[in-house]
Amino acid sequence: MIQTETIWSDSGFDCDHCGGEVVKRLDRESGMPDRTCYQCKQCGCQWSPAGDALRVGVGPLCEAAQAKREGKPVSSVLRTRLVQFVGGFILILVVMRFGGFALIRFLFPLILLGLAVFLIVRFGQEQEWW
Repeated sequence: MIQTETIWSDSGFDCDHCGGEVVKRLDRESGMPDRTCYQCKQCGCQWSPAGDALRVGVGPLCEAAQAKREGKPVSSVLRTRLVQFVGGFILILVVMRFGGFALIRFLFPLILLGLAVFLIVRFGQEQEWW
């Protein structure tokens, strides 16, 4: 029978992009060597003991910090978010113009369902269910 154990301890560090508390995570699994990493409690980003990013959070600040680490221009990540926001706003205006509020009445449940699925998937990723 495989037994797993996770030990959390304070690392004394704060996350460099969200400001959350970073804890040291030690995973013990029978028959496997111990795995150690640092993980932010707030955004879920993970780093190896050497400081390499193992997992990057899904927030815009996490993506911008990772882009900065990789030497990419941070403005490209923020520009992508801006384009998504503006595109969504234009889509809403088009739907209102050509479909009116009656179409929004039919789309509203689908939008709520999509938002619920997105939040469940994101929560599952943060909890490491998949």
